[in-house]
Amino acid sequence: MTILQATVDSASVGSTFMQYGILGVLAFLLGYFAWQQFLRLVKKNEQLEEKIDKLQEQMLKIIVEERDRLDTLIRENTAALSELQKTIYKYMVKGKD
Repeated sequence: MTILQATVDSASVGSTFMQYGILGVLAFLLGYFAWQQFLRLVKKNEQLEEKIDKLQEQMLKIIVEERDRLDTLIRENTAALSELQKTIYKYMVKGKD
């Protein structure tokens, strides 16, 4: 027993809306407008995701560059402090002699 059997195609959807007259046309236009807005939002969302990905890549490059620069500065400062420590030690030892 088949209670409901329907096949849907674009012509039948349009003719169904037209059976309701101006209300059908209005409902069809509102549905079309809503669908277009949905597609626009999806497209904008994808564009924003791409932009975020690009910005994250740029931030990662900057962070890596800064890390490397700071690593070099820390090494240079450590070497300078070590040299200063040696100089102070030599001065103190020579000063006692």
